[in-house]
Amino acid sequence: MAMRNTLVLSAVAALVGACGYVSAYEEAVYDPEPVYCYQSIGRSVSGVECYRTPKHRDERRLVNYYGPDPSSYDRPEPPPPPTLSAPPAVNFFVRDPEPIPEPAPPRARTKAEPAEGLKAEPAAGDTSEGQAAPVAKAVQAAPATPVGDDTLP
Repeated sequence: MAMRNTLVLSAVAALVGACGYVSAYEEAVYDPEPVYCYQSIGRSVSGVECYRTPKHRDERRLVNYYGPDPSSYDRPEPPPPPTLSAPPAVNFFVRDPEPIPEPAPPRARTKAEPAEGLKAEPAAGDTSEGQAAPVAKAVQAAPATPVGDDTLP
């Protein structure tokens, strides 16, 4: 009987002790102001942001803490899910107009192609009639003057 009482008392003591578990680290740092640091991207130069209370939604990014374990704090209640509702029904519809085929856009001109409405000037020696035709004919009609060998450098 005495053995049974001792066994029951030790079991109760173990249960009570397990519920109030505090590590040696937590006992040493419990009173100072706690700090909870989380990994971050882009907000700080060091890539770590620290807070006075734990952020339960960011518990996977926890880098280090000084103070009580974050699990010793009560988790906040999750926000209620948003209420979604369909828009009111209407008794008409709007139909987009059918696409109308359009001609291809004008292509970019190259240096060889003249602009629309402008006539290209004929090249030298061109016998076709046009603005430069008399000049080209005059150049063709002029005899070539021979150059002597003594004038060459």
